[in-house]
Amino acid sequence: DWLARSLLSGRSEILGHFEASQLFNKDYLCTRVAYRLNLKGPALTVQTACSTSLVAIHLACRALLMGECDIALAGGVSISTRGNGGYIYQEGMILSPDGHCRAFDGRARGTVGGSGIGVVVLKKLKNAIADRDHIRATVLASVINNDGKQNVGFNAPSVEIQASLIKKVLYLSRVEPESITYIEAHGTGTVLGDPIEVEALKHAFKTGKKGYCRIGSVK
Repeated sequence: DWLARSLLSGRSEILGHFEASQLFNKDYLCTRVAYRLNLKGPALTVQTACSTSLVAIHLACRALLMGECDIALAGGVSISTRGNGGYIYQEGMILSPDGHCRAFDGRARGTVGGSGIGVVVLKKLKNAIADRDHIRATVLASVINNDGKQNVGFNAPSVEIQASLIKKVLYLSRVEPESITYIEAHGTGTVLGDPIEVEALKHAFKTGKKGYCRIGSVK
């Protein structure tokens, strides 16, 4: 893109074109971090669109359980090169008509893009306790799957497949649905996506109790 090319033109004079190009290649991101921090465990870049950061955490947990590493860094990054240029709105597509994302709101009409980065440090719980680390949360279980063709379209999730995934992770974590009081959801703020996500949660958390769990999305 134009940002990488403009920065590359200045860097290449100092580093050389090949070395400079590596700084802007996403495929080198994790291995370059490992090189700089002298990390010797698995270093891989994951790309699963909206679920990338959570899949990265899932894989990091597996690496910890398999003994491939003692500490894992997992997260996601998204960088928009549009600046303040906005975007082209198309009726019926995923982007919001007014630049606002209103997840689970009656006024929700679409999502918006943005830039950001988030990374978490993961360790086995017993090791974190022994090292007296400040523990923000505990990952009890994680599961990943794919809809295949059992959905209304490529860009829309399947209620049944999503519900089965949630049920599976509840089973593996040995957590009772009624003990959960909040869920941080995907919450795209789209007319199609939000109702499907809510319906899947209703299927997975179906008990005799009502009004015990809130949902939201930082979007």
